[in-house]
Formats: sequence, C-alpha cells, structure tokens
Amino acid sequence: MSITSNTIEAAEKDYLYIQESLLLNAGKGLFTAITIYKGETIAIFEGEILDQKETSRRAKLGQDQYFLMMLDGTTLDSKKTFCYAKYANDVKGSAKSLHYKNNAKLRLDENDKVCLQAKTKIESGSEIFVSYGKQYWTKHSQVFK
Repeated sequence: MSITSNTIEAAEKDYLYIQESLLLNAGKGLFTAITIYKGETIAIFEGEILDQKETSRRAKLGQDQYFLMMLDGTTLDSKKTFCYAKYANDVKGSAKSLHYKNNAKLRLDENDKVCLQAKTKIESGSEIFVSYGKQYWTKHSQVFK
C-alpha cells in the first residue's frame, strides 16, 4: 500500500450509496452518484482493531470476511462497523465478472487509514470493485462455488 492524498471534498454519504450488486450472488455493492477520477480516494475503511489472538479466534469461527491485515500486524475488522468501503465487491467472486473489472485499489491515505482509491475514472452510477487479494480467495473461494 502506498500513501494517497487525492480526496473528494464531500462526505461519503453525499456521493456513495449501497444497493444490490451487479455481480451474481454478491449481495450488496458500493456505487457512486458522482464521477470519480483516477487517483481519488473513494472511501475509508472503519472498524475494530484486533490483536493476533482475537484475529485467530474469529478466523476459526469463520468470522473473517471483513478482515484487512494492517502493516503493524493487527487486523481491521469492518464486519460490525458501518463504512461504505466494505461494500466494494471483487469481480473475481462472480461468474459474471467477465463484464466488469476492478476499478479501485486498497491504499493508505495521508492519515495512514486504509481506503479505496480509484484505479480508473469511475462514471456516476457505476459500481465500485476492488481486489480482495489471493489470500482472501484461497480461503473463501469455496463459499462462492
């Protein structure tokens, strides 16, 4: 992850919304009501910071779908926290993904918060997609088959 400082000058609730994903069986998805330009920060991940012991305990219980591994060795768990960023789906999780491409990536903002950053220009009304990474799909791919 690298640091980005290209922020949108509006509250996330003013330009992001959640509705049924365009991807089959993906649940809810994250959409934009404005055009977002390449390099702009889309949304910040919020959640509970877990130590390694609690991370392991929740993972063993299958409660790790919203985990983000932090650079300091802790884990950010967004499962019980509302934040728009956690609704971005990965096109790899859907058979319909041939029609879509991931248009965002994970980055650190200037305050070292994990955020979604636009990889390309994202048109108003579009769904925002981000790669969950190989480790996620190695563990969770059986859920989507």
